[in-house]
Amino acid sequence: MLKRKMLRDIINYKVQFISIFLMAFIGVFVFTGLVAETNGFEDTVNAYYEQTNLADGSIYSDYLVDEFLEQVYLLGATTQMERQLVVDSQVELDGKPDIRLHFVENNTISKFYLVEGKPLDINDSEGVWLDKSFADARNLKIGDEISFESEGFEIKKVIRGLGYSPEYIYSTPAYLAAPNHTSNGFAYMSHSALPSDNMPYNVLNVKFDGKPKIYSELVDYRLNGYYTLFQPQSNHFSVNAVSDISSQQKALTLVFPAIFILISMLMLLTTMKRIISHQRIQIGVLKANGFKNQTIVIHYISYGVLLVTLGAILGAILGPIVFHTIAHPSREVYFTLPFWNSVGFDKFIIVIVVVGLLSLIVSYLSIEDIINEPASDILKSKAPKSPNSIFTDRLKILKMLSFNIRWNYRDIKRNKFRSIMAIIGVIGCTVLLVSGFGAYEQMDNSKYWYFNEVNHFESKLIIDDNTDISQIDAIANNVNGDKIMESTIEILTDNPHLASLQVLDGTDLITIMNDNHEKIEISNDEVSISQKMADLFDVKVGDTFNFSIVGSNNIIKVKIDKIHATPYVQGIIMSSDKLEELGIDYAPTSIITSQHVNESYDGVKSIIYLDDMIKGWDQMEKTPNAIIWALLVFAVVLAVVILYNMNLLSFIEMENDIVTLKVLGFKSGYLTKLLATQSFFFIIIGFLLGIPISYYILTLLMPAFGNKLYLVPSISPSNLVISFIIIMSVSIIMNLYFSRKIKNLDMVDSLKDFE
Repeated sequence: MLKRKMLRDIINYKVQFISIFLMAFIGVFVFTGLVAETNGFEDTVNAYYEQTNLADGSIYSDYLVDEFLEQVYLLGATTQMERQLVVDSQVELDGKPDIRLHFVENNTISKFYLVEGKPLDINDSEGVWLDKSFADARNLKIGDEISFESEGFEIKKVIRGLGYSPEYIYSTPAYLAAPNHTSNGFAYMSHSALPSDNMPYNVLNVKFDGKPKIYSELVDYRLNGYYTLFQPQSNHFSVNAVSDISSQQKALTLVFPAIFILISMLMLLTTMKRIISHQRIQIGVLKANGFKNQTIVIHYISYGVLLVTLGAILGAILGPIVFHTIAHPSREVYFTLPFWNSVGFDKFIIVIVVVGLLSLIVSYLSIEDIINEPASDILKSKAPKSPNSIFTDRLKILKMLSFNIRWNYRDIKRNKFRSIMAIIGVIGCTVLLVSGFGAYEQMDNSKYWYFNEVNHFESKLIIDDNTDISQIDAIANNVNGDKIMESTIEILTDNPHLASLQVLDGTDLITIMNDNHEKIEISNDEVSISQKMADLFDVKVGDTFNFSIVGSNNIIKVKIDKIHATPYVQGIIMSSDKLEELGIDYAPTSIITSQHVNESYDGVKSIIYLDDMIKGWDQMEKTPNAIIWALLVFAVVLAVVILYNMNLLSFIEMENDIVTLKVLGFKSGYLTKLLATQSFFFIIIGFLLGIPISYYILTLLMPAFGNKLYLVPSISPSNLVISFIIIMSVSIIMNLYFSRKIKNLDMVDSLKDFE
């Protein structure tokens, strides 16, 4: 009988129950979608690292003889090691693309991952195993002959296999904003394929136990002077970039889904309380007919648990599918992986269980009070609440206010719980919309800042490593350009990080700015650190820090003279004079010019145009922006559900009052105004309270977008206006809908029910 009653109730209260279902669905949908996409990417990368035995670190040295290896073994923490010779080369193809060659000792650490062709043969001196992305971009296939030029040698080999490497999941050079597989790649060969016996190993990949910092100290203690650099896995260029992207996704995952689920549970509590209050007489009849309290509690708990669980199951199924469809295409462009794992439905069973348990608790709280009353009391209609008189009731100004305001004032006092829940619901909608638009705006503002205010060049000529300074000067004069040097450094703290070194000599094609987008000057004897790095290492003007150029073991100590702000490429800026003063040779890496350079020059390996960099930025933004827009869409859907639910519950609670007022002669339009006034009041209070919370959410969100992006948390007036218009528009539509219900109220039947 109770099952039949449940079905009838679900039909009778279908709108409320659909709201509960949708709120649970949206909360779990967003949570599982973001978690699946983030965890799926991380699981893929970690599985790939494990299959290819990615090195825990790399020791760079020119003395990788047997005695050196013995000393590394005697460190005690080393579990495995393998030598490689890693050199840069150019391929004899159009544009002379850059290929990094790995001559491996046995291919056991950071292994080449074969996709097509024969496995890497250590004894094959004529074969090469090539980057599949590069081969596809250049239409190369197995059996083709390819020629490399490196260290003055020409190396001709036959392509034996195509595949990937864990060291090149992210392989976009620092001077590019997006991958360009036609211009760079990598290749693996046996050490026996070397063109000369006088080319020794220069990299020792190691696996070790313990923390990288302790291992680095051990290496330095035993091998100081015989190696140039120890690079832990976390500071590898590709690993670092992958980690940054994971940070962006985790930032979104940690913030938004929790808000969705919290709002869902609060609205469930409000809805169930209203339904149970509306069925007070029925509960009394059930108790009077001998139904036990436990049976009645289970019956009413089943409403929330059933619908929430069904919504959670559907959300857990569809969330990962939809978010994968949104985010994956962009990720495939940026990251090169041989396979992509997905998170199975079984991983989210715990989420469904937790949400179901939360709904059980919330549903129980809804019926806890009424179930303990005697049946004789429950069968009587509950007397309307008489709000306690407070000092404001005695203010003369209250009597001067309109009936509309006084009536709503007393109704809010009488229904405090409903009012609080309505405000919380609006706060949730505000936070989702304002923080979502805020994150999108900051990404868009950073793009404008970087490409319109910081950079003013049209072309960037990337200089070949072997080009002498006189040739560079001649090219710069021909294109009316400025020389700059860009390099990767490691800032040495308890938690070292990779950063950028920019050497600029008074060029007006790159503007150095502060947080307020105001131009600042860095003199020839000053060093400036970016605000992002200053925040990360908690340093300020006057502090000192140590850094080293990646590939060098020379530790350099500098004092911070200025702090600049840039949305992209974080690190330090100085002049060539200051660089030389610190004992580092000035070697320009590119020439920037306001001209659109089409002519090729000897000594220039490639030309990057600002438009290409903008396209790369857009590609980089695709995944986070797609996720943010999806969140905004669901935030609007949730706003519709919440505001409809809020108005519906208010209408149900005030139905008797509205009927009485209609009998007394109040017009339907005025009664609609009564309902709308209260709704607008809740929206204004909730929206104002939601703004500081939204800003706080942005302060948590912005720093988590990785170490390359510097996003300043801010909320623009347009953001507030758009968010407020969305919420108010939904509220107006809901009030127009309920105005029809007020017009159609049957006063006779409603008053009989009241009696």
